[in-house]
Amino acid sequence: MKKLFLIGLLAFPLLISAQTRYKLSGKITELKTKEKVELAAVQLRELNLWTTSDGNGDFSFINIPAGTYTLEASCLGFEKYEKAIVINQNLSGYKLEMTGLTLGLEEVVITAKENTSLSSSSKIESIALQHIQPNSLADVMQLVPGQITLNPDLSRTNQITIRDINTSTNPDANSAMGTAVIVDGTPVNNSANMQTLNTAGGGTSQAYSTAGQGVDLRQISTDNIESVEVIRGIPSVQYGDLTTGAVLVKTKAGKTKLEAKVKADPNIKQTAVSKGFLLPGNNLGAANVDIDYTHAFDDIRVPTRSYRRVTGQLGYSNTFFRKSNPLSMNFKALYYSTFDNNKTDPDMLRTEIFKSKEQSTGFKLYGNWSVKKPWLTTLEYNFSGNHDRQDFYEYKITSGSTTPMPTAKVSGESTGTILPSSYYSELTIDGRPYNYFGMLKANITGRYGKIDNHLFAGAEWRTSGNNGNGKIYDVTRPPSGASSTRPRAFKDVPASNELSLYMEDKVTIPLGGTRLIAQAGFRYNNLLPEGIFSTKGYMSVEPRINVSYEIFKNRKSFNLSDLSLRFGYGKTSKTPGMIYLYPDKSYEDEMSFNYYPDLVVITTRVIDDTSNPDLKPTTNTKFETGMDFSLFGIKVMLTAFREEITDGFSWNANYFVMDYRKWDVLQGAGKKPVFADGNITYTEGGLTKTLGYTAEKKFQSYNTPVNNYEIRKKGIEYVIDFGKIHALKSELIVDGAYYHVARIDDVIPFSENINLAYLGKRFPYLPVYAGNKGTIKQRLNSNVKINTHIPALKLITSVTGMIIWFEKTNYYWMDEDGNHLAYSLGANNERHYGQFSGVEKIYIDPVGFYDLNHEYHPWQDSYSSSAPYFFMVKDEKYNYFDAETLPFVWQINLKLTKEIGNKAKFSFFANNVFNYRPLYRYKKSDSYGRRNQSAYFGAEIKFTL
Repeated sequence: MKKLFLIGLLAFPLLISAQTRYKLSGKITELKTKEKVELAAVQLRELNLWTTSDGNGDFSFINIPAGTYTLEASCLGFEKYEKAIVINQNLSGYKLEMTGLTLGLEEVVITAKENTSLSSSSKIESIALQHIQPNSLADVMQLVPGQITLNPDLSRTNQITIRDINTSTNPDANSAMGTAVIVDGTPVNNSANMQTLNTAGGGTSQAYSTAGQGVDLRQISTDNIESVEVIRGIPSVQYGDLTTGAVLVKTKAGKTKLEAKVKADPNIKQTAVSKGFLLPGNNLGAANVDIDYTHAFDDIRVPTRSYRRVTGQLGYSNTFFRKSNPLSMNFKALYYSTFDNNKTDPDMLRTEIFKSKEQSTGFKLYGNWSVKKPWLTTLEYNFSGNHDRQDFYEYKITSGSTTPMPTAKVSGESTGTILPSSYYSELTIDGRPYNYFGMLKANITGRYGKIDNHLFAGAEWRTSGNNGNGKIYDVTRPPSGASSTRPRAFKDVPASNELSLYMEDKVTIPLGGTRLIAQAGFRYNNLLPEGIFSTKGYMSVEPRINVSYEIFKNRKSFNLSDLSLRFGYGKTSKTPGMIYLYPDKSYEDEMSFNYYPDLVVITTRVIDDTSNPDLKPTTNTKFETGMDFSLFGIKVMLTAFREEITDGFSWNANYFVMDYRKWDVLQGAGKKPVFADGNITYTEGGLTKTLGYTAEKKFQSYNTPVNNYEIRKKGIEYVIDFGKIHALKSELIVDGAYYHVARIDDVIPFSENINLAYLGKRFPYLPVYAGNKGTIKQRLNSNVKINTHIPALKLITSVTGMIIWFEKTNYYWMDEDGNHLAYSLGANNERHYGQFSGVEKIYIDPVGFYDLNHEYHPWQDSYSSSAPYFFMVKDEKYNYFDAETLPFVWQINLKLTKEIGNKAKFSFFANNVFNYRPLYRYKKSDSYGRRNQSAYFGAEIKFTL
């Protein structure tokens, strides 16, 4: 029986290939002008068969099994063609007519297209992108359900988070880092960014770039983008190294007219030029050139916060062997640079200098080979790389306060120097990150009876490193914040490598009048691999599944014309960047003797390895379910989700007990102390004497990367499309979301040093506080969109009422069972946990403490009122745990796009048109603030030649 099964399994592809096959050929022309359309991509979707039109607009397919398929055609500058076609005989001379994209079309989509087949995602096409006039990818997010419109700001780094409550310029670092930005199949990698001063003393809080965070979206020009897809739900396994979601960007390739754009708003000025042209000759392909220049500033009074950049892209695309086994090839060379980097400010001293420069060059080579074998339909490939230059230079006056400055680079006692009360410090941080990416994916697609199946398997390799000289400064004149660190070369840090393997199957099964679509797969990741299944880092497996059941489609039942259900589950993970894998050494220094200005002796303890061997990737476990239906012609899409992001990256103080000698205070001048052979000698009364000392201990710490951060999200997203009101040539769409986001800043217990004296000495204990401490944010918002399209005028207007029904924030500190760890004191000093009404202070006890012998002692309630223990009890204001609920607020946003003939297009936008900014009193801080962003407007004009 097993032999028969094996023979049948091996013979199955041969049986499939033995079916009657047919041919399809035709010509692609422009609908009105009848001109041929070259390099249009043509596809039979269900079979994953594809080709491109040649110089005469001709295309052809061979070996097509009988059936009904979806014929698709797409080309830059044209509306996507999609039509069902029946193949039961050879078809030749098929006329495929495409329509050029223009606002004169009867149907124009300026909103995000929601994916209702499997995982939740939003796709924004080129006309919608032009209408919203984005300055960066962060502006594109305003079309995604649950997001709010923010004024553009390129003077600060721009990052994306998905299903979160924050802003693009102040995002949650883990959420931004876990959002994958993938351009033309190549992930934009920030792993090798190490532009920080002192991880041992401040983690990534002293970063001079987006080190340890997400990608700075200002590096990506939006003028050469053809489409953007934002995946919010469970992504396909082909997308990895992410947690919160993915943003897929497709740039332009193919023939386009010369386009020149000028854009201006109060804080941003931009010009861009692009052109796509067919190379002369027969089927030699197309070349694309895009150049963009942008100047942005936050406040004209603060020149140091300005930003200037230029981006450029040169592309080539072609398809070879069109009539047999088409092979597409796309090559793109990329350039990005900031300039005018010497920044001055009238408030700075004339001698102070501040420079910052980023530059990147890269390449991409990607495409698809149509093999057309029963065992291999297509083969996709992608090879890319980039080398960046990150320069930071600062020359400024620094306060030294006549404090001693250690310079030792090894543990032990050494002499130091005394800093002057003020001095000029010079700091250079030289980064040279590089990234390489390779991908190969095999697809097997076919129709077996009435079942469509798409199976693929792939492999990826990622390499990240940094060849920079790193942190450079004079240790005797250190920059501010350089305590506990020393100069370091980034090129001494090992490169980071990652191998990934994945496989996924998608099947579409008709069940009577219904249809079931299921997609399931897994992804295997190996960080720092020594072999495929051995590693110096870690290995992980990510299962993912999405299921959709179309109960009925395009037929009415109880006034329902469509009804489908969706479910998804999956795991995704984000690898730690190099700044987390290879943090700085720690130099902990303690003053042992100070006889100013003659002699300073400092004890140094060097921690050569501050890395965490147990550091794991951040992992997100996602669940989502959805329902899509049409009721009385109103389309409704509902998605409920739950996400648990665990093992997020953060920095914790790692405490130890430092032993050192404290020499006696040497009184009087002229003692001429000398430090030699571990002793301090001095001259007094013509005699040489040895100075006494005492053995001391103190708690000292350094930062180490840990998985001590969690985010728990849940919510509901909705889109309600009321359809078109033909008499008004308008459509009404309402979208929005309810988000509940809980952040646990400290999952595990943590320590905090008590910086006070007790009985004339340092405080002798180190408290340990319980974890599970964080914040909860909630928001319910709606966007009411009225889009009006008048084809005769080639005009589109959009009026959006952005409503935040409520926004709520509160802090919590509880045990794992949800019980409050904070308490108030009653009249007789009795404790009331979780009862904070009518009190002035609330308190949190440690769970234990360490003494100077590093012995741990569990906490006892009696310690809270006993010296010296009560110094370790935290206290907060009475309203620390009170929820801050912000009331209803609204604003009106306007967008307009008008084509002027065939040569120009004008666009305008205005945010918060009525400048409605109600004053609100924040209860917790007892301060006032404006709820809305200020009114903001801008315009652009694009010429097409």
